[in-house]
Order: sequence, then C-alpha cells, then structure tokens
Amino acid sequence: MLNQGYVGHSLPATDPVEITVDAVAAFCEALGQSGGQGVPATFLISVTLPAADALINDPEFGLDFSRVLHREQKFTYRRPLKIGDVVTCTVTVESIKVVAGNELLTLRNEVHDADGSAVASVTTTLFVAAEPAEDTA
Repeated sequence: MLNQGYVGHSLPATDPVEITVDAVAAFCEALGQSGGQGVPATFLISVTLPAADALINDPEFGLDFSRVLHREQKFTYRRPLKIGDVVTCTVTVESIKVVAGNELLTLRNEVHDADGSAVASVTTTLFVAAEPAEDTA
C-alpha cells in the first residue's frame, strides 16, 4: 500500500532541463512522427516522468512500479514550449485513493521556465494493482 502521508508532499524542483532540437527529434522518432512542427504537446512527458523518479524510488512511499498501469495524462499549457526553453519540474502527490483494494495515484507536475514563470501543469493518474494475496495453502 502507498503511504497516505505523502498526499500533499512535493519533491524539490528538478535541475534545469533544456529543450533541444535533438531531444525533440528523438521524441518524435520514438513515436513514429516527423519533427519540424515545433515541440509536440506531449513532449513534456519526457521531462516530467523522470522528475518523479525520486518518489518512485523512495521505499517509504511504497510504490511497486511493476504493479503500475498508466491510467490518464492531462497537459495544461500556459504557453507552448519552444526549442531553447530551460524548464524545471516540481512533482506533488495530489491524491491516493483506494478502490476495491487497488490504488489510484495522482501526481501533479508543475513546469516552470528559467524566469520562474509557469509553463504547464501535467497531471498523471496511475492505477496501482493490489498486492497479490499470499497463498496460505
């Protein structure tokens, strides 16, 4: 079970990450898309997912990533990303809900530019399957 005490907890901001032509091209290639149309709206996942690593790897939080299914992703932009932007991310545990023994984990990731201005908010909801029952036979 996830540690409910983490609800409302925010991780420290990440180190700055520059949005580069090469990073966008690699992202587009991985999706089978051609680049050249600017930074895709979903590119931020490549920055925000690693921002949650400290939480995912925290044994006190209790997340077994082998039981995780991605449920929902929402991007709310205040302005488009562009090549050359330098951003930081701050992850907050929004909620942990228990549903039929499984858990729904919602993380909010606030993305800011080098000036500290808000660029986007990325909300991720993960389904965390219940731990298998122990065989008592």
